[in-house]
Amino acid sequence: MAVKYTDIDYVVFTDAARFVVQGGSPYDRETYRYTPLLAFALTPNILWFYSFGKCMFALSDIGVGYLIHQMLVLRGLSTKRALMLDSLWLLNPMVANISTRGSAESLLGIMVLGTLYLILIRRFYLACALFGLAVHFKIYPVIYALPLLFLLDHDHYGDPVGNWPQLILSYQRARTCLLQRLTTTRPTYADTDAEPGFVTQLLRSCLLFLTPTRIMFGLCSGGTFFFLTWWMYQLYGHELMEHTYLYHVGRMDHRHNFSIWFYEMYLGFETRWIGLAAFLPQLFLVALAGIVFAQDVFFACFIQTFLFVTFNKVCTSQYFMWYICLFPLILPSTTLQLKWKGGLLLLFWVLGQ
Repeated sequence: MAVKYTDIDYVVFTDAARFVVQGGSPYDRETYRYTPLLAFALTPNILWFYSFGKCMFALSDIGVGYLIHQMLVLRGLSTKRALMLDSLWLLNPMVANISTRGSAESLLGIMVLGTLYLILIRRFYLACALFGLAVHFKIYPVIYALPLLFLLDHDHYGDPVGNWPQLILSYQRARTCLLQRLTTTRPTYADTDAEPGFVTQLLRSCLLFLTPTRIMFGLCSGGTFFFLTWWMYQLYGHELMEHTYLYHVGRMDHRHNFSIWFYEMYLGFETRWIGLAAFLPQLFLVALAGIVFAQDVFFACFIQTFLFVTFNKVCTSQYFMWYICLFPLILPSTTLQLKWKGGLLLLFWVLGQ
């Protein structure tokens, strides 16, 4: 019996696109749990040729490779060294297999790495829009908000654009004035050398962190996410919220046994709270990693993604793509030698599958 190469997800995508072409809802296709934008993008599967989506995903792999190379060069690596590390993605048979079978994970890789690259080359508003699109496309990239906000440090990043909206300029003037007052304010009692109180220090730390750049990043990326979600909600109503977002919160599937929770879900799959409780260690570790390693945005994003996938309730091979695309970016800042130690670790990772 012949083994089918095309992933079942691609069949679901194509069926959803067919419903869109026919004027219906992509959610008329049972098990479609994605944003309608993906079904829109794959309508050429119906109108043109069936493998259009696979070609798009394969080209996205190349796009991810290009972004990896560009960021490695920005980090000071030679072109030759950057290409060697880039090959860990471009020549990875697992990456090629997953995309050509019809998985859309490389599209998400374009969005995540594109956000990082655009921030590094100071295309601020495009980075905000792309990050908002990534979070709308699949909610998990919101975990990168912490390291991205730390990356937008005023001392190192500065103001990425010359003209802020008037409201932000007013906020900056009020912020500067309040910081000056908090800095010069002394205790009213006799000991004028005493340290400021805890509340004063906390308020000052918050104001120092909430720079106009970070405020604008939150407003612009959040605005993009909410606009896209509102637009899709106007088209498809509660179906969007139920299938694209809420479904994944309580999702339970013990058949995907890469998850560390699969056996607990197998034994108690009727208990919905198990799926919700699994979020607690996952969110705690992801947030902690984002803060602790924020000074190296690439490593912070990588370790956050690795922890998120490891502790997720459902884990398939496609999920590994989320952090494989970040792996070449962390190698310049690690002392790990790929010659034998790194190769051995990679071998164990592959054998574990």
